Parts: sequence; C-alpha cells; structure tokens
Amino acid sequence: MTTTGDSQKAGADASPVKTRRSIQRPRGTRDLYPSDLLRRRYLTQIWRDTAIRHGFDEIDGPTFEHAELYSIKSGEGILSELFQAFNGKDPEEVERIRAHGQAPLALRPEFTPTLARLYAAHAKQLPQPTKWFSIGPFFRAERPQRGRLHEFLQWNMDVLGGEAGAPETLYDAEIVASCVVALHGFGLSTDDARIKFNHRGYVTERLTSYGLQPADADEALQVLDRRGKASEAELRAALERLGITPDGIEYFSKPAGSVRMDLSAEQLKAMGADADLIRQKLQTPGDQYYEWNRQGLLPWSEFDTGVVRGLSYYTDIVFEAIAEGERAVAGGGRYNGLVELLGGPPTPGVGFAMGDVVLGLLLDDLGLMPEGAELMDAVSRPVAGVRPEAFVISADETLGDPHVSTLVARLRRGLESDAYLQRGDRKPWHADRYAAASGGLRPMHARLSYKSTRNLKKLLADAERQHARFAVVEHDEHKVQVKDLDRRAELVDRNHGDFSVHPAHPAFVGRALAHAIDHA
Repeated sequence: MTTTGDSQKAGADASPVKTRRSIQRPRGTRDLYPSDLLRRRYLTQIWRDTAIRHGFDEIDGPTFEHAELYSIKSGEGILSELFQAFNGKDPEEVERIRAHGQAPLALRPEFTPTLARLYAAHAKQLPQPTKWFSIGPFFRAERPQRGRLHEFLQWNMDVLGGEAGAPETLYDAEIVASCVVALHGFGLSTDDARIKFNHRGYVTERLTSYGLQPADADEALQVLDRRGKASEAELRAALERLGITPDGIEYFSKPAGSVRMDLSAEQLKAMGADADLIRQKLQTPGDQYYEWNRQGLLPWSEFDTGVVRGLSYYTDIVFEAIAEGERAVAGGGRYNGLVELLGGPPTPGVGFAMGDVVLGLLLDDLGLMPEGAELMDAVSRPVAGVRPEAFVISADETLGDPHVSTLVARLRRGLESDAYLQRGDRKPWHADRYAAASGGLRPMHARLSYKSTRNLKKLLADAERQHARFAVVEHDEHKVQVKDLDRRAELVDRNHGDFSVHPAHPAFVGRALAHAIDHA
C-alpha cells in the first residue's frame, strides 16, 4: 500500500512529460524547398541578365537600416509598415521603445533610401551616370494576402547623376526599357502587361487648379495613391479636408483614364485638354515621347492619370507595370533631390523595383513558369557576361544620334528567330528563341556613351575604360564601323564593307558582332 507521502515522492522524482509542439513558419513568409528555389533562380537570372545587358553594376546594402532613413523622404506613412529591429541590450534604446514605441533600426522595406545613402557617401568618385542594380530580401509589415507577403525578394534598378548635357529623359527611357525587356524576357506581351505612367507635375497642376495649397501636395498625392484601396467616401472626405473644390473632388474620384502613347498627335489632339497637357509635359522635342519611340517602348506605354505612387520622394515621372487583373508587377519613377537629403550633392535619380511574389503568381496564371526538366534547362543556359560586348558611339551628331539608342536597344533585346515566332506552342525558355540558324540574334551586353563630346578618340577611350570587347562607331544608318578593341583590328563585311543598323539588312551589325564573339 502506497502512502500519500510515497506518492508525492515518486511524483517529484519522475521526469516531466514532454509534449510535442508543431511550430509553423511566421505568417507572411515562405518555406522554400529545392524546387521553389529553382523557380526563384529562374526569376533572378532573367533580372540579373537584363540589368547586366543594360550596363548596370550590382550592389547591395544591409538588410536593416536606421529607421529615420525611411522617414526622411519616404514619408512618415511608411513607418507604420516597418518591421522594427533592436538588440534589447542598450538601456537608452529600450527606454526609447517604451516611451515612443519606435525602435532605432528597421528591416528594409525598400532600397531607394539605402541606394541614395551609398551614392552620397562616394558621390565624387562615382562614374556619371551611376547605373546600379540589386536583388535581395525586403520586409513590409502589411496585412499578408495573395501577392503581398511580409518578406519578399525584389529587383531594384536605378540611374543616379548623369553627364552634363545628357537629357534626363534618356535615363528615364533606359529604366523603362529595362522593365519592358524583363517582362518580354518572361514571355509577357503588350496583351499581358502595359507600362502605365504619369507625371507628378501634371497631377500637381491639376490639384492646385482645384484649390490645393502647394504645401499639401505630398499629402494629396498619397491620398490619390490610395484610390482603389480606400472607399470612394473615404477618398472624397480626404480630398475635402485638403481644400479641394467639389469639381476637383468629382474629377479625382472618377476612374482614371489611360491614353495610349502610340497614338498619333492628331489622335491625341482629338482627346481634348488633357491631351494638350500630355504633349506639353511629355512630347516636347527630346522628351519622353521621342526617346521612348527610339527604344520601341510606345506600344507598351499608356499615360494614366491614376498612377501616382505614394512615396513622397518621387518628383516627376512615375510609372507602374500593370498586368492583367490590374496587378502592379513593378513600379518606380524619378526622385530628384533624395541624395541631397542624405548629405550628398544635388543629384537626379530614376529607378524602379519588381518583386518576385506578384510576378511569380502572374507567370503561373499565364502558364509562363517552366517546370521539371524545362526549368532545369532554363536556369542552366549561359547568362549575360559582365564584360560589355558592344560599346556604341555616334560619330556624327546630325545623322548618327537618332539611331544610337535604337541600335543599343536592339542589341540588348536580341531578335527572336523565325522558327520560334512561327510555333504556336512557343515558351520564353525554349532553346531556339534566339537561334541564329533561323534568323535570331541572342541578346547582348551593349553600352553607349553619355558624353557630349564628339571627339572620337575620347569616346573610344571611354569604351576601353569600360573594358568593352568591340566599339561600334555609327556614322549613319548604313555606315557603321566595328573595332575589335582586344585585337586592335577592324571588322569588315566582305560584301558591303561597312555595317548597317537595320536588322533586315544583310550586313546588320548585330549579327557581325555575335558571330565574331561566339567564334573567337
């Protein structure tokens, strides 16, 4: 017989019973198994290839920053989306968190402030323009839903600074072209996605004409950026608080309208007053319309008054890549003035970001994500070389310049083969997409000079400083010379002598470059 005391003693000596607990991954995050990482590699490989072919250099920064970096110019609103970070060992830090609820550090929700900080630290030593890209993890404390997670991977592309005399619109076009080439690389067409852009100057002019005070412009733009997310009643109330007249509230509460940028001037004119403002802002000589046309971007582009972008550091053009179902796959714009706020010199900047979550879902929905052996083959193919293959130079300001950016864009995009285009079941990862045997041309790493000088010797020296393999000197559309900078020799077409900028010409310079590089 066991007494109570014996029972208690036995219980005290017995080992505690361990219960198993299943710990799940944090909400808004992902577990990535080998097949998942292979899919991610497919995305990042196209991102990295596109960036390198467009002459961008890769950088990165810390995954957490001082929280004030984001409030300086991203706007106070972003503080509510930050994952705060602290070590808990500093008494002053702990006291600050208790008093204000804000930690001194935060996981990065975006890259532009870090980019501006990096540039400001070494601005005098950096090339002009500075073209940087990065791929890495980012964090947002938003409510998780389909297409939006707490943690995601993001591709960032930015151009900072610039050569004296080079128009900012050239850099804007290069940024948009990089986005378009990536979308096309994933197999998207103008039927699947469009670049919808706006100009903050246009929107601000409209707002002030309806009673807004200039000092409230940033707040008003943030309100407009919530169109489609907030109710119409909430939107109208916010605009009324900002002093917008009833006519203005009615105008900005209506669904946004798009204007296709491949329409003629006459077609735009027929659209009325808004089209006049579009031409004023975007179609003056040398501005967006003309440069975008040279780089083949107009079929992808729509002017859309609904695109605002809420971050307050944007100053001029803003844009989003909108796919079917009105999903924003990418977004960005021009942010002149941000570098100065972080201690750097006056520096213009333009860039965009593309995340992997919405993009992956979109490719799945459209049947454009390879699987199994096809996925393995796709990520095993050669990628863009870091060394520039072609450096395009204009030798004649009158005849050469209009063709330079067009030629560079063609080299960067490549030419899809006839066999690929004629096949109904084609997929972007198919090996014959750029097959030379069927008229294709593989995409190349091509750069151009942004210098205003017409001194050919200086321009060739610029090509050599960037370690280009070939210098492409364009005199006019059918007089293009190619210099092998490694062998100090000139390439010549045996039938025509000089080369042409036109892909249909038998002496197209792109094919000559590809043949010389691939058979070296």
